[in-house]
Parts: sequence; C-alpha cells; structure tokens
Amino acid sequence: MRIITHDTAHHNAAAAHIPLSVRYAPIVMFLIGLVLSVTACSRDTGTEGEPSAQSRDQSSTCALTTDTSAWVAFEELADRIATGEKVPKEDLDAFGDLPSVTLWRNSLAPGVPTAQRIGNWLEGTFWEDLGRKGKQKMSDDRAIFMRSYNYSLDNRDIINRRLAELTGPRKCDVDVMARFWIEDEKLPKNLVIHFLPAKTEIRIFEGSLLVDTGVVGAGRPDQVIRHMAALLYRKYQTIPGPNPIDLDGEEAVAHCFRVLMNEGITGWIEQTLTFEFDSNHPELYKVKIIPENFYLKTQEAIAMMNLHLGSMLDEEATMADRGKGFAMHLAGMNAFSHTGYGMSSVISARLGQERLRDAGRSVPAFLAAYQEAALANPVPIPIPGEPGVDLFLTVPPLDPEIFTKLEAMLTRVLPD
Repeated sequence: MRIITHDTAHHNAAAAHIPLSVRYAPIVMFLIGLVLSVTACSRDTGTEGEPSAQSRDQSSTCALTTDTSAWVAFEELADRIATGEKVPKEDLDAFGDLPSVTLWRNSLAPGVPTAQRIGNWLEGTFWEDLGRKGKQKMSDDRAIFMRSYNYSLDNRDIINRRLAELTGPRKCDVDVMARFWIEDEKLPKNLVIHFLPAKTEIRIFEGSLLVDTGVVGAGRPDQVIRHMAALLYRKYQTIPGPNPIDLDGEEAVAHCFRVLMNEGITGWIEQTLTFEFDSNHPELYKVKIIPENFYLKTQEAIAMMNLHLGSMLDEEATMADRGKGFAMHLAGMNAFSHTGYGMSSVISARLGQERLRDAGRSVPAFLAAYQEAALANPVPIPIPGEPGVDLFLTVPPLDPEIFTKLEAMLTRVLPD
C-alpha cells in the first residue's frame, strides 16, 4: 500500500497522476488513502497461477541484494544509549550519512533532509535516555519520525524475525513475483532492497527499494513482499500517460481506462483487500478495508458507463463536450482503484493470471479481457456480500454495443 508515504493520498485525482512518477513511487498511498472499514480476508492466500515461495526451490538465487546495515546501526545506537553511554550528537548525525540512509534522504529531492536533521529526530526519540533536559522543540517532521522510530524500537524482536525471513529463505520471492508480472528488460539488473527505520513508507529510488522497518513490523512478510512487487510493477510496467481530468473528449475517456488498468493490476498484485496491519502502528492502524465496497463501486461505475458512454461514442460533439466530465465523475466516485481492482479480479478468476498480466500491456486488450470474463458471470449480477457468492462474480460486463464502440475508440486513441 499501496503503503506508504503521505506524499500522495490514494484518491482518484492523485491516482491518475501515479503512473507519471519517474524516480520513486510511494506505496503507502494505498494505505492511508484507503481508510475504509475492515471485514474479510485477513490472510494472503496468493493467486492461482502466480509463482510463489511454495512452488519453487527456496534455496534459489536471484539478482537481488538486501541491505540491513542501517537497521543494525540503529539498533546499536539504541543499545549504547540504553546502557547509559554518553552518545555524542555527532554519532546521531552520522547515522544520516550511512549509505542506505543517504540514499533514502536523496529520494526526497528537492526537499532533502540533512544528516543533521536525521540526528535531531534521533535525539528527540532518545531525549530522556540521552539525559537531555527541558521540553524539546517539536516540529511536524520530528513528531512523525519519533513515532516511527519508537514503533521500530518497540517491535525489534518481530522486525528481526521478519528480516531474517525476508533477507534469508524468502529473499528471492520479490524477484520471482516481479519477473512474473514485469518484462525482464524493464527491471533493474541488480535490485537492492534497503531495510531501514524511516517514515512509514516503501519507495523506489535509483533502482533500489527503500523499506521502512516499521512497515516490516506492522505487516506479514507475504504482505510486505506483495507491497514491494506491486511498487515495482507501478514503477516499471504500468503504461504512463496524462491525468485524464486534464484532458478533453475521447482522450479523457481513453486515459480513464488506462488508469483503471494500471491501478487495477497494481492493486491485484498487492492484494489490497487482504491488508492487515498491527493496530498499534501509529499510522497503519488507520487502514481498514471492506472488500465488498470495492465491488459495489465497480457495479456503480460500470452502470455509469453503460448510461453515459453510448451517446458519447455515437456523437463526436457529445464526446467532446462530456469527456472531461466523465473523467471527473470517475475520479469523484473513487472509481479508479476500486473499479480497476474489480475488473482485474474477474479477469484473473475467469481467464487466469497470465491473461491478466498479458492484457496489462495494452488498454484495448485489458478491456477485451474484462468483457470476456465478466460476460461469464451470472445474470442477474449478484450483490456483493451475499452469502456464498465470490466477489468476482458480482462484476458486471459493459453493454455489448458500448463495449464494441469503446474498444474501437481505445484501439484508435491508445494503440498497442
């Protein structure tokens, strides 16, 4: 989530911008932006047809390196302070100059915090243990990082157990999953995963993943692996393009379906509906998801498309007049992430993971796969949440005439 900076909230106007990122992409945008309310699926059971740790040799090697040096240094600082050692401010500042921390700081450009600011945040975290007197001056950043650092400190044991798993027997799982979904030539040759105490986030910068140890402590290893793989997909495989609400006419409509595809497949890789975080985490406790809401939103969005797209696709003037409004309507109803997920889920369930992956290379192909899969669903379409009804069965197809005209328009505006 979809997890984890507050740089971009995961509402739809912002989501439409997400594929434009060229340096890093925050994963937390899903988490904080999807503050809904949880009911189902507390376990990530995987998806049929996708490579998994259970289906391959655990001792396999991959072109992937993990680096926990910053986390080790953080623990060593904490241990020195806990024993009463007088740790000078220079040692706290030096933490900000460690290679992993420097890489993370540079990923924040143009607002790169100095190593001394990192030292200040550490000083605030250990204020009393360091023997500091008086009330410390508190800024928003200082408070955010103190909460994050304290969470990692309080959960050292579980973080170390999970890091042993993520850097040991499961180290290559991210690589295996990413290579299933992403074309090999698009991935970095030598991916490095840095685990470090930072802000509540996972981000990509200069071919590296930067993973906050608090995220590792708050979520299951399977979940963290999926967060990383989904972020790699968003960075390296999604089809880039403009924000639909900045466009007019058929360009706006076409790029809506590009964003639906990008958001849907990224969410499916991440398995957004299975998110479950430690309720004691200072930020991630807010993430509560009702899976049925994604499918209710899918039904609502498809109904809106069936109602409005017919006249727009038939009449050039109507399309020119209403295209931007169509995009803004989808954005306003939070449809990009929710409906994209619903469309992706029915493709995966009906046609398989490989078809979903391959369809993600082309907007017209994605639409065609969705329509084929949804047409196999029962009529009338069930209501999401009905007992005994799988959620993918509640995804409706487009009206056949609208689908045919829409596919032709997408082929013309966004050809393969």
